[in-house]
Amino acid sequence: MPKVNNNSDLINEYLEKIKKEKSVSEGTLKTYKNIGESLPFSLLTSQPVLIKKLKDLYSNANTLQLYLNMIILVRRFKDQDTDKLIKLRNSLKDDIIKSRKKNLDELDEKLPSYDYIMNELNNSSKLRYILNYLILNHGFRNSSVNLKFVKSLPPLEDRDENYIMIKGKDILLNINDYKTKASYGTKEIRIKDEKFKNELKSLNLKNNDYLFAKRNGDKIINVSTFNDKIINHTIDRLGQNKLFKIVIKKLLTDKSFDKLDQISKDRGTSIDVLLKSYNLHAGNGNKEKEKED
Repeated sequence: MPKVNNNSDLINEYLEKIKKEKSVSEGTLKTYKNIGESLPFSLLTSQPVLIKKLKDLYSNANTLQLYLNMIILVRRFKDQDTDKLIKLRNSLKDDIIKSRKKNLDELDEKLPSYDYIMNELNNSSKLRYILNYLILNHGFRNSSVNLKFVKSLPPLEDRDENYIMIKGKDILLNINDYKTKASYGTKEIRIKDEKFKNELKSLNLKNNDYLFAKRNGDKIINVSTFNDKIINHTIDRLGQNKLFKIVIKKLLTDKSFDKLDQISKDRGTSIDVLLKSYNLHAGNGNKEKEKED
């Protein structure tokens, strides 16, 4: 009996299974669902046909790997063969590494220096200072800076947002809603920087106000809208990803490994990922320098 294209049902069945078995973020679930439903052919068709169709559709190695990951998971769930798909996925690793190094090289040439962005930070104020400080000193992603100002933290079982509060002489951040929460849990960060404290106080926030809010004061739920608002407040509109790469380059250049470890924990990203995906030294143009070091 031929296998029909019922990807939507397959994906929903698989997602229900993994939701019961482990903690999976809504973003991951949505991504899996979109990937599966966007394919114009059945995930359960033969491996050679799948491979041909995937190669016809996607020339980018990263995109191809993303789709293969999802297809392999679903096929395993349905006890279907995956050996040829896994072999193709493994063969993409070299292409992905070369592409990443090339992109890091090109990006390194375009980005401003660490001294420049720190000078810009020191000359900024209010929300602009607070946002860029959190990116440059604690590696915050956009989702982590969707902060609610509170006078006191809610009960432990009700902490499902990201909170910022003045506690004694410090600023306390309690971060519960971010990309890698399942791996790193709730993060608590204390900030003693005087300028940060003064800029936060200058906002005159009331209890339960959001730092970056809609015009009516409500929380911004739409991810795209929130990201647009954040990038407009970052230094030179570089966005958190590029700013973070500048910081990682500086820490590695200075061999500031304690600070690297701290920013890894504050962001909720492993050192391994930082070195592979955010390390501007890892580009092709730095191979000889790495050998010398």
